[in-house]
Amino acid sequence: MTVIKTTALALMALLISATVAAGHHEKGEGPMLAATPGQIMIVYYWPCADAEAGLKLIKEMIAYERDASPHPYSAAPAIHADGALVSVDVHFSAESMEKAVAWQESDAEWQARFAEMAAACGSADDLSVNILTMQ
Repeated sequence: MTVIKTTALALMALLISATVAAGHHEKGEGPMLAATPGQIMIVYYWPCADAEAGLKLIKEMIAYERDASPHPYSAAPAIHADGALVSVDVHFSAESMEKAVAWQESDAEWQARFAEMAAACGSADDLSVNILTMQ
């Protein structure tokens, strides 16, 4: 009987420690914050006549920005439920956003890519921009 009790206790201890160890990572996992307080999130929304071409172009533009911009920021493309193109950009601060926008305005390659998107989507006048300061 003692051997059975000892074995049972040992198995229970192993199972309990394995269960506890298996959950050690759960608290730290999960979605990362989209942005932290003080960062600037910009949501671009653009109804696009040719969403497939527009999505391809926006992905190429984001790749170009990632390599060429002297003011780093993150950007991610999406398709809105209504089919519009969306890009969500996150800048470290208002100052870094202003610098990135100034770079975009002065960079001929970025402007050419934007013109391609306008041609695919219809009109740049349909582009809307929402700027959020994260809290």
